[in-house]
Amino acid sequence: MNSITGLVPWLQPYCRWLLAQFPGAVLTSTRRTHAEQTRLYRRYLAGQHPYPVAPPGRSAHESGLAFDAWHPTQLDEMGALWQRMGGRWGGERDRVHFGV
Repeated sequence: MNSITGLVPWLQPYCRWLLAQFPGAVLTSTRRTHAEQTRLYRRYLAGQHPYPVAPPGRSAHESGLAFDAWHPTQLDEMGALWQRMGGRWGGERDRVHFGV
């Protein structure tokens, strides 16, 4: 799912606010089912996914507590702002991942 409504309700306004600070930012993933997480994890293990993927049952995406977002030029700035807000960012290892 790539809709803000896939996040837990209290996280949604923070995600909206962050994306609004960076015109051109795109939300690419929010809540994932266990099956979706399993599929992504298998692709990651096979070298077919560019970013790290947590094993099924261990991803904050499965509970709506994380989202992936992309910006072509300001992803590091997005991550730094998210961290200043108290969130967790994937950093150099997983630049698209934003969680709590």
